[in-house]
Amino acid sequence: MKVLLIQAPVSIRSPHAHLSPPLGLAYIAQCLLDQGHEVDLVDLNLTSLNPLRIKSTLNRVRPDLVGISSHTETYPNALVIAHLIKEHDSRTPVVFGGPHASILPLKVLAQPDVDFVAVGEGEQTASELVWALEAGAKPEALAKIAGLGYKIDGVPTLNAPREPLDAADIGRPARHLLSLDFYQDAHNVLAARGGCPYRCPFCSASYIWGGHRRMRPVADVLAEVGEVIRDYGAEHVFFVDDILTMDRTWLDELMDAIETAGGGFTWGCATRVDRVDDAMLRRMAETGCTGIQFGIESGAQEILDSVKGIRKEDALAAVRSAVDAGISVSCSFMIPFPDDTEETLAQSAAFMADIRDAGGKLLISYTTPFPGTMFYERAEELGLTILTRDWNLYDCKHMVMETKNFSAERIEQLAESIANGLGLSQTE
Repeated sequence: MKVLLIQAPVSIRSPHAHLSPPLGLAYIAQCLLDQGHEVDLVDLNLTSLNPLRIKSTLNRVRPDLVGISSHTETYPNALVIAHLIKEHDSRTPVVFGGPHASILPLKVLAQPDVDFVAVGEGEQTASELVWALEAGAKPEALAKIAGLGYKIDGVPTLNAPREPLDAADIGRPARHLLSLDFYQDAHNVLAARGGCPYRCPFCSASYIWGGHRRMRPVADVLAEVGEVIRDYGAEHVFFVDDILTMDRTWLDELMDAIETAGGGFTWGCATRVDRVDDAMLRRMAETGCTGIQFGIESGAQEILDSVKGIRKEDALAAVRSAVDAGISVSCSFMIPFPDDTEETLAQSAAFMADIRDAGGKLLISYTTPFPGTMFYERAEELGLTILTRDWNLYDCKHMVMETKNFSAERIEQLAESIANGLGLSQTE
């Protein structure tokens, strides 16, 4: 079967939508390739959403199935792509996957141009769907595919969830289908499957993954790093996991393996400030870590207690330790949280200045009530007013909610004031 996989593009480029390869689609692509199917992968973030280009691709590939992956902010563009596919050939089945479809599968399935939805990890679901389509897409066959949503006489239905893959069975993404030279962060490696075990109310990862985290074997991860270096000329690798340092024993094994292999590359990661210490950061630097991302989110302790569960002193200490070790540090902050006041935002601004003075780069975004988060599901209870369901605006650059203490206009004024006070050209 010929399968075309498409990554729906963002409408507005920003630091929160930076250009990096769609590894999720690349994993699915390799799984299908291994089973003898023909696969093309197109990331429209590289070219933008151009209807003529999409039609040209459809004419060239002549796919038997098209899979489209999207986040919340790219979901409207995904629907445009699906419509273009159906205009080109209404018989072509379209399957949606990615975070937005995994969180709102029935609503996505209700769209007329969407035939199927793959919830969660997509490799096995996509593989079984392809075989079912080749056999005629009989309802009894579709009903047996875990993690699949489909339509019966036009009515959306959802099968039982799929059991997660064993971490040792996770293959490689089909990087050869990606134009890696065009990405800002070209050489990404996923060290684990599953999400963060913390259940921050602004993050949808725990909704998708249920907090279950599966670390891949260290030898397999390092072997993939070696392949990326050898086959794609990588000199720097970024581990795209939410919290790389969650399991200290695993991290120590990884750093042991890097040392044994002789290093030869630099690497970066993201983690929490309370999952590092001086000794860890020094060893990370010694084994090639040159960059780390911390999600700090607020500079008011009462807000941190309710949304993050970290301490300001730990955040500042982590930044200083990382900088002292020679690691470049980026720190993200969000405004506003439901209980923020003028006073707590002033505390946040002051703490951001402390972080900046300690050597941390600041990233500031608007708090966004993504589907699947507590802020979305319990908005009224938390005193939040969601202003729009225009998913295009859910990019952390637009204020799409108001709180019990702030109008959207006032938040935008405060955000501009904070950014100007910190010497930032805009809210990043």
